[in-house]
Amino acid sequence: MKNCSCGRSESGVATMAFDYQQKTKSYYQSSHVAKAYHAAFSGARGWRTLRGRSVAARERAVVAHFLQRVPHGQVLDLPAGTGKLAPVFAALGGAVVACDIAAPMLEIARREYPAAGCTNVVFRLCDAEQVVRTLGQRFDVAVCLRLLHRVPSEVRSRILAELAASADHSIVSMGIETDYHRARRHARSWLFGDGTDPLCYESLGAVETQLKTYFAILAQKWILPGLSQEMIFLLRPLSLRTPERNTRDSSKRNITEKGS
Repeated sequence: MKNCSCGRSESGVATMAFDYQQKTKSYYQSSHVAKAYHAAFSGARGWRTLRGRSVAARERAVVAHFLQRVPHGQVLDLPAGTGKLAPVFAALGGAVVACDIAAPMLEIARREYPAAGCTNVVFRLCDAEQVVRTLGQRFDVAVCLRLLHRVPSEVRSRILAELAASADHSIVSMGIETDYHRARRHARSWLFGDGTDPLCYESLGAVETQLKTYFAILAQKWILPGLSQEMIFLLRPLSLRTPERNTRDSSKRNITEKGS
């Protein structure tokens, strides 16, 4: 697996040669892919799913820890995937808008959320580049896991801007490139013949620079640095602007507000 090949546009903005439409947007529209993705972190116990289950468990723990540091009465889960975080939201309470660009992923999430005890949830199809236009409301916190390492830097910037405009805090995961992980991917590819899809990993310094364009970084945690390139960040937008918080009758949504 190579990280995205990089270049610069005429304006000097870093760009990445990565087929976002094919590798990300279109890829997850398959029911087969959605089922395989779900099985990777929730399948039967065994060594084949051990890594996926371990990473997912750590992701849930870190997201729960960060959520408890900020108000979380209204939560945006984007992309919701197949509902991996539903147990976290069920335990902490609040109202969730679970969004994904892929209907097959949301089809599984519609079963997983109530199964986990999270019933105060609305499901919406939503492109992460169109959050403000599609949803038109402000959230206490937006959670965005396992997306931003699958988009080129210019698209990532647009998504980060949408999150900053939609929530008072954000919890996002990023793919961090290191010499160790580069060597690990090459070894895995040589041994098992997989791990060849290009993803958009960047150095920690480059990631932090991009995040600081839109956010103050409040905290960050590695997931499982020996197994995963994922780091999760707790962020506060640099400016709190539109859209205004949705003022629908809270009794209809059973929304609870919690202070810091």
